[in-house]
Amino acid sequence: MPMKKASSSGQVPLQRGLACLCCRKRKLKCDGQKPVCSSCIKMKRADECEYEDRRQKSRTQKLKEKLAMLEDRIKELEGTEQITSGDASSSNSGSPDTFDLGANTIGDVDRNQISLEHSWPAPTAGASSSSSSSSSLSLSGNPFASAMGITWADTDDANGGGERMFDLSTFTGMSGSMFPDMPHWDPATPLPFENKKILLEVFIAHRHQCWFFSDTTRLDILSKGDSLDGMPEAHPALMNALYLLACHFSRSPYFSELEPVFLTRALREITVALDNQDRLVDVVQASSLLAIYLYANSRILEGYCHSFSAARLAVGLGLHQIQYTDLAQPTTTSSSSPADRSSPTGVMNLNATNASSSIASSPPKNQSELRERISTFWQVFMVDRCWSVANGLPVALPDGEHHQGRIKTPWPDAALDDGAAAAGVFDPLGNPVYMPSLKAKAAALYERTFRLSSSAQPNWAEFAATSNALQRFLSSLPLFLGFEPWRNQAPFIDVELLTIHTIANVCTIHMNKSNLEMENLQAANYVLSLIRQLGQTDYEWLDPLISACWTTVAKLYLQILSLSNSTSASALPVFSVDQELDVLVNAMKTLSAFFPLAGEHARKIEQERALILSSI
Repeated sequence: MPMKKASSSGQVPLQRGLACLCCRKRKLKCDGQKPVCSSCIKMKRADECEYEDRRQKSRTQKLKEKLAMLEDRIKELEGTEQITSGDASSSNSGSPDTFDLGANTIGDVDRNQISLEHSWPAPTAGASSSSSSSSSLSLSGNPFASAMGITWADTDDANGGGERMFDLSTFTGMSGSMFPDMPHWDPATPLPFENKKILLEVFIAHRHQCWFFSDTTRLDILSKGDSLDGMPEAHPALMNALYLLACHFSRSPYFSELEPVFLTRALREITVALDNQDRLVDVVQASSLLAIYLYANSRILEGYCHSFSAARLAVGLGLHQIQYTDLAQPTTTSSSSPADRSSPTGVMNLNATNASSSIASSPPKNQSELRERISTFWQVFMVDRCWSVANGLPVALPDGEHHQGRIKTPWPDAALDDGAAAAGVFDPLGNPVYMPSLKAKAAALYERTFRLSSSAQPNWAEFAATSNALQRFLSSLPLFLGFEPWRNQAPFIDVELLTIHTIANVCTIHMNKSNLEMENLQAANYVLSLIRQLGQTDYEWLDPLISACWTTVAKLYLQILSLSNSTSASALPVFSVDQELDVLVNAMKTLSAFFPLAGEHARKIEQERALILSSI
């Protein structure tokens, strides 16, 4: 069958869902040629180039098909072991490098129980079948388990049985053998272009988890191998931080081995940049990214060190007090707030003439560079506010007691991105919304509500003002639609909007922390409803901060559980609270496959629950 030839007069962008499965799995661009696309020919993997049936399959069907494929692979390897060993029973029991399937093989386990029970973590009494609860699988030390990326984690269902979680991540199981054209890279030499291309594309796909809202045009150009044509080159500290997070998000053993290399290089380049005062805005971004990486990997103090450094450097550069004037004829009245004024073209004209800077730095050369600085500040703001609160640490950015510490930088706005707003996302009044702005405001409320709830004698005027601001923010949030069938690959939900809704409802719990108000229970129940709408493949795309939010909800249920034995009537029965805690703990355990911090949160919640239940 002859291959289709691409048009010589400019290629038409490939329609979503038409890329081959091989390129889609590796997040590479595909031209959709059949029977073998150009990328697979170039990478010498023509035998792996396959196309999905155009008939839309449900998420359940896709998970079942992948599970069936893995079962066939296990049976194939079992057959190979029996042929080579001559005595399957003795080899399975005697060798530490083999795994014992016991009486029940994976084929005996209900597929729906594996693929769907953890997709919507809602443990109920009797949810696990006898076959799934009695089966045992030991994969420790097994090379097949590590190569195929199969991970099983013990979770407790409502009856206390041992449920198993099956990891079906997009990048799960990617080993060095799956990168035949990837040569061994010597860190002393420049990063090969193919490695750079993959890492940049992975980072761009996951940048929302790092609160990286800067313009990615420069990264897109670098991933294509083109020249920047006068655009400022990113500092090596920032590039190594990007590569570090991309290695983490790729979940590939090939790239995971490079994480220590990029971490070391990023730290070294930050020191060099500070010594030379070279591209310090890039250093702020690099430090923020390192903080997120370290926080997510449960390296709290190291993460706080970089978050604190990024915040103080941002203040020193005056990024917190960037002023702007609308040089074009304004389209709104003079009574409008600064963030609402824009030029007739919808593009905000900015300057930094009034910015308060204590560190000598060159002024921005153009509007694009100034927009980059505003995006950088709000990234630092969100990292500092959210992660400091999540770990019970003081914030680094000033709170505005002094005019030099007051934040004057405008909120993130669609006009800062040349009028680009979030496509298809609207508030209840039908106005398009801008996700970075919602995230920044959610971060501000997250910190303020926590601070008020932690104060022994809160300022009631500030408490009332914060409560009103929270109610206005909640009423302005776009509706979360849950599963979106028009998405043809993970995530199948709007993970950013889910995170914002979760943070906003946790703020409600903060405001009523001193007593068990009905508003608290409603907010907690809504967070649980969001978790139940998560699919297995959605967890990989979640913001790591969401684990701290789930911990706050779990502590609310632990508080209810501890009061169940008191004289006052409990708002919920013990078994109901225990089931809700199961949902939260199971969700944290699933998320821990991508962010180890979530596993630490789950462990602490389980310990506290066991202690409370032992006293009831």
